[in-house]
Amino acid sequence: MHRAPPASFEIEVIKDYPGGLGQIVRGAHMRLHAGTHVDAPSHMVEGGDDIHDLPLALFFGPAVVADVRHRVPQGGITADDMEKSTGDRIERGDRVLLRTDINDARFDGSTEWMTMAPYLSDDVIAWFRDHAVSIVGFDFYHGVKQPGEAPNSSTSRKLADVGILTMPALKNLGTIRKPRVTLIALPLKMIGVEASPVRAIVVED
Repeated sequence: MHRAPPASFEIEVIKDYPGGLGQIVRGAHMRLHAGTHVDAPSHMVEGGDDIHDLPLALFFGPAVVADVRHRVPQGGITADDMEKSTGDRIERGDRVLLRTDINDARFDGSTEWMTMAPYLSDDVIAWFRDHAVSIVGFDFYHGVKQPGEAPNSSTSRKLADVGILTMPALKNLGTIRKPRVTLIALPLKMIGVEASPVRAIVVED
């Protein structure tokens, strides 16, 4: 089985320079979940908030990187991992960016790419909730379940159930050097949608 690359999209030329009054106009056709994006609660929770319901302040603010490369492949990320990697830096309301470097080496949507990913244990979901984490970002496939769980018990669903947004398809987290940074990842202003592409950057203050 092979899925289309997560960042794939198609470009259509709607109007070209010849016959287009000297202009070119292109259209982009893509899933809202293509490439780096943020998932609103309604992606996983029926009746949950859509993108337009979320305060813009969620997508701009302090963030920390949690290095969990030791959980690749297929390991379980735990609350203890968070304590060791961010415990002395984390503040309530922060955004946590989980670093594995998987997407830096391979990001093609294949089964092999997905099976490299770790999963989030129940105790780390509780840790995120208890620390009021607002967004969890991933540089790996984020749909992995704990062994033996039901098909709908994915990481994204568990985080949505406790009110935490997910930001999949990150890359280059290894280039961040400061212990605390400012994440800027603004969604498009769309009404009635469950996700939005973002351009995620950090400012190292």
